[in-house]
Amino acid sequence: MFKGMPKIFWVGMAVMYGWCFFFMFLEMTIPELPLTKFMGVPACYIYNWIFGLWIVNIIVSFLYVKMEEKREAKQ
Repeated sequence: MFKGMPKIFWVGMAVMYGWCFFFMFLEMTIPELPLTKFMGVPACYIYNWIFGLWIVNIIVSFLYVKMEEKREAKQ
């Protein structure tokens, strides 16, 4: 099923799942991390909502588009 997937797919998967597992590990090991206030908002909202849902996905989608354009240019 995944035999023909380009390498950038695996890089994107590693970035997105790495983000998830990294913060899951931090939340499990640091007792007060998710609810620590940052600018009046719980920290988990900032790093999951802004960075996890927007910034990381924009970076990964940008990489997918650019790498696909490079692959098509080589062909």
